[in-house]
Amino acid sequence: MKASARRPSRPPVFAMQLLRDDRGIASIEFAFVVFFAVILIVGTVELALEMIVDATVQAAAQEASRVGLTTTAPSTGTRVQAAQAIVNKILGGWKALHATITVTELNYGSYGYGNAASSTYTPTQDMGGYGDVVAYNIQLKMPGITGIPKLFGVNELTFERNYLVQNEK
Repeated sequence: MKASARRPSRPPVFAMQLLRDDRGIASIEFAFVVFFAVILIVGTVELALEMIVDATVQAAAQEASRVGLTTTAPSTGTRVQAAQAIVNKILGGWKALHATITVTELNYGSYGYGNAASSTYTPTQDMGGYGDVVAYNIQLKMPGITGIPKLFGVNELTFERNYLVQNEK
């Protein structure tokens, strides 16, 4: 008797149909891409919000520096208190996001008379008199808004502006 030749086995028709079916490809591709797309979108929102914070720090510094440019004393308090009130008014909204605001003023006296260059001169922590040069430092520190900076090891963002103003005479 002659041995029967074995036919090569073919996968079942069911398996062939399953391999050719491409109906779920889009959802699989979406699953691969969605994580990176969300990180990119949230990172863009974080960057935009940080630019807004930076712009408000800039505006607060410009407003606070104008306090020294007036020829009259503030109606209430000192010039330091007036500058701090302006900064807190402009930047106060960021305190809801656990921001800390610091305003520092440093009076360098009048550069025109050379006392800032003398060895005995020390700057004072006030707004100075008329004609004095005053350095403003406004600093806002806050954690990231969306948490994306923490992914890169940045736990606290610092926004800072420095201005030199000569009080008008």
